[in-house]
Amino acid sequence: MCGITGYLNLNNEPLGQDTHVLSTMCSSIEHRGPDERGMRIIGPAALGMTRLSIIDLQTGQQPITNEDGSMWIVFNGEIYNYQELQERVLKNGHKLATKSDTETIIHLYEDYGIDCLQYLEGMFAFAIWDSNKQRLVLARDRMGEKPLHWSVFENQFIFSSELKAILAHPSAKTVLNEDVLQQYLALEYVPAPFSLFKSIHKLLPAHYAIVENGQVKTKNYWQPEIKQIDIDEDQALVQAEKLLSKSIQLRLISDVPLGIFLSGGIDSSLIAAMAAKNVSGNLKTFSIGFSDKSFDESNHAQTVAKHIGSDHQCFEFDPHLAFSTMTELWNVLDEPIADASILPTYCLSKMTKKNVTVALAGEGGDELFGGYPTYLAHKYMPLWQSMPRILTENMLIPAFNSLPVSLNNLSFDYKVKRFISAANKPAVERHLAWMGSFPLHKQHELLSDPLKKRQNTLTSEKQLFSDNGYERAIMPDFAAGSDILETIMRLDLSTYLADNLLVKSDRASMAASLEVRLPFLAFPLVEFALNLPTSLKIKALTTKYLLRKLASNDLPSNIIKRPKKGFGIPVGKWLKNEFKPVVNELLNESFIKRQGLFQWNYIKTLLDDHELNLADRRKELWTLLMFQWWWRKYFV
Repeated sequence: MCGITGYLNLNNEPLGQDTHVLSTMCSSIEHRGPDERGMRIIGPAALGMTRLSIIDLQTGQQPITNEDGSMWIVFNGEIYNYQELQERVLKNGHKLATKSDTETIIHLYEDYGIDCLQYLEGMFAFAIWDSNKQRLVLARDRMGEKPLHWSVFENQFIFSSELKAILAHPSAKTVLNEDVLQQYLALEYVPAPFSLFKSIHKLLPAHYAIVENGQVKTKNYWQPEIKQIDIDEDQALVQAEKLLSKSIQLRLISDVPLGIFLSGGIDSSLIAAMAAKNVSGNLKTFSIGFSDKSFDESNHAQTVAKHIGSDHQCFEFDPHLAFSTMTELWNVLDEPIADASILPTYCLSKMTKKNVTVALAGEGGDELFGGYPTYLAHKYMPLWQSMPRILTENMLIPAFNSLPVSLNNLSFDYKVKRFISAANKPAVERHLAWMGSFPLHKQHELLSDPLKKRQNTLTSEKQLFSDNGYERAIMPDFAAGSDILETIMRLDLSTYLADNLLVKSDRASMAASLEVRLPFLAFPLVEFALNLPTSLKIKALTTKYLLRKLASNDLPSNIIKRPKKGFGIPVGKWLKNEFKPVVNELLNESFIKRQGLFQWNYIKTLLDDHELNLADRRKELWTLLMFQWWWRKYFV
């Protein structure tokens, strides 16, 4: 695990051997790999990395070359089937100078070219300089677990795991991408291939880029195989257990201490229970708790830990710690992300790092197996829409809107008000409105008039991900499901998971120099789950039906039956108290008007609504606050 960075003269003129620029770029991402630093300049290409040693501690230093020195690689991630691939390259006549997964990749590239990607199971981002063809090859894993950014400034192609290393290059410019601001405000994150900096891009999941003859070309290399399968519940349980068990076993391979993030939910609990069967001694598990009991799940994690016999540690996250954590995180974050759970995730990562270097976590289970409460809302929306309008519009909607505001986690008034706010929209637009903060039709009230004149204004939610609609990482053949629930789950898998949850997981864990592995995202398991009928994922009012059945032999019944809660924090309450000083600083009239991006009157309404308990504006205000913090960091 590490951070990678580098640059290439697009005219192929050789670089000098001065590594000062490359060293500065590496220093900016040293948190991703504090154990070692490696740098190499080969002709027109410069490759750098910072290493967090996980596999082959003695001989895995990067950059790594092939036998004749004609190809060099820097690599971030883990290839879980690398031992099998080592046997393949040895049979092909190669000699291995190390025991690392990194060297395996470069030999596969020698033998198969870009098709080497088909052999890799794992999370990865890498760059290979091929001197023979005078080309740079970049690639990113299928699900987008590991990040990779790129840009072109002053005829140099620059790439890195994080934006900050690109910005450390002297040719890079920090210019706000005002068009992409619309995506962030609507979604609460910035979707690939966009970034909030002009001319800096993100390589999409399951894509590679070839930089050759002064041109940059990107291409998709994998799509999930979608096919109709005839499978009953018992067969599905057997196959799910087989695939998940294998994925966990592969992700337990490590030359350093390893543990599990344990929230007490189905996903992490099932991983912990299955992992406990495959480790010698007590498995180490880690969780985080809150003094606000409506957000606290630590007792459920304790129940699971006791049941499986793990060595468990729990850490309480309080609002004062939240503020200091956010200040610390902004030294690492390069783009705003309005998922407030990044704060406890970072704290949990720091605590875990004191004990282990690798942790397994449960991301992906909800999107693949139907875990979010919003899926039930979509499923039963036809019932709401079938009611007489005189009943819904004249009685139910006014009654729901008059409910007193509660800032507790997923309170009843919060859920029903979100539900009715987008009930009349088409399904996908409805889903994005439920999940996000500022739908496009509301942004005209928020954005300043000068900004709206400069922007290429988006008019449809389909434009939030690309000019080609929902295709991007979802991929054309994969986008439309057989029913609305399948379509929404696929949308979440390739947008919300890839661009929000995985970004949160990567930045928070790597800021603490901790590697996080995600068993649910093994691509054989992903393809299996995508081909399951929706009826095996959501049955009546039961979400994640198949996983709950699978867990029935390994977990207590009260854990299996408990509803999805989510890793939330009391943002609504903190905005009125602990975070109030920074709200007053970054969302005040003077700052807003000097900045020139937003309309003060609209923001004042949001602030007043929230402060006076007229409406719960936690999502809108937190989304704005995170952007303001970022904007001040780079533009003030």
